[in-house]
Amino acid sequence: MYRPRALGLWRALVFGLAISVLAACGGLSADDSGGDDSGSTSGGYTALRTGKDATSTETDALAALPASVKTSYDGFWHSTRLGPSPYANWTPPKAPWKFCYSSAYQGNSWRAEGLTVARNIVAQLKTQNLVDGDLVVADANNNASLQATQVTTMVQQGCQVIFAMQPPSVGMCNAFDNANKAGALVVVMQTGTECTNVIQSDFAQYATGAKSAQWLVEKSGGQGTVVMCDGIPGVAAAEARQAAAAAVFRKAGLKVDRITGEWTPSTIKSQMLSYLSTHAGNVAGVWDGGVCAVAVNEAFQQAGRTLPFVSGFEGGCAWLASWKQTGKESIGFTQGGGQGVVEAFKVALRLLAGQKSTVNTLLYPLPEINAGNFAQYYKPQMTLNSGCNAQPLDGESVPDSYYDALFTGDAKPATFTADLGALPIK
Repeated sequence: MYRPRALGLWRALVFGLAISVLAACGGLSADDSGGDDSGSTSGGYTALRTGKDATSTETDALAALPASVKTSYDGFWHSTRLGPSPYANWTPPKAPWKFCYSSAYQGNSWRAEGLTVARNIVAQLKTQNLVDGDLVVADANNNASLQATQVTTMVQQGCQVIFAMQPPSVGMCNAFDNANKAGALVVVMQTGTECTNVIQSDFAQYATGAKSAQWLVEKSGGQGTVVMCDGIPGVAAAEARQAAAAAVFRKAGLKVDRITGEWTPSTIKSQMLSYLSTHAGNVAGVWDGGVCAVAVNEAFQQAGRTLPFVSGFEGGCAWLASWKQTGKESIGFTQGGGQGVVEAFKVALRLLAGQKSTVNTLLYPLPEINAGNFAQYYKPQMTLNSGCNAQPLDGESVPDSYYDALFTGDAKPATFTADLGALPIK
């Protein structure tokens, strides 16, 4: 159900200039059209301040958000910028729409799941006569300049809606600006971005990292050493999770050691084995910043060491199989690529219907997998080699109504069925 919201919802937030004035002047200033690395807050946007404490600008921005979504924005400045919607004055094109999918990389099962779900959604919308042609797809193979070129090509091909899956946080703003000027809607998925000329759809990176860290504090009794298994240095999503966990451990008084696994199981296992060979003392727990849990468990087993509590993160099927095999309780979240695509489409379809988002960045919480619901997520066909992800029990990360607080207008968007539960377990 979609409820109209007061147009002044976001006007309480001030970053030096009232947002209502910014909207009246067209939203973005010329200086902000592409974003930059200067940490500037001009144009009404907070700075990207990964690993840094909040200033009054960030705390004021957080306080101004609707109460129903506020917890999802805890620590938002570690991974993204927050401010007014760059599409405040955008007139959506009439259907049928040409949808395009720009992926930074497609070389793993997580990315493959996301693209499968995107194609499924577009196929459903096509039966409603809302799609022009097939979904246009491009894979940049982790080449930022190539992805920027591919986005520009998509604009030239007439793409009206461009979903960008995990582009780099910098280096894409000019390409996005070209799309913006052509009237295209750009939705960046599953990552933070320096660019303020797009809509961002992502889960609560910081809040999720903090939640798993707090679980480890409780399981360790607040004593001993925890090892943080960090992701790729410099990636906003990884840095945000890590900043959250470090803050929780620091407050609890736990000693922290680190390994850098770069979200690669072979690297994680090697790093963990190396750590264990030089640290004979007890490990109270290992915090997973993404894809770490299975490789960490294997390293402890290979080293003949007692398995500590190891948190999970993205809810991989292999992690659930490892939990079943070891019998050691863990915690994680459903964070498959398909979920991210579903939430991005929800946001895009609201905008295409004529609703207006009150902010540029839309963050949402993830369903938690814990000892209480493990049996509902684990399936016997899951193995340590599975590349799939557990899917939300309710079929989606959040209900459509979650976004009501972040949009104005009552236009009814097109609908689709997520069908995440139909994805294969393999």
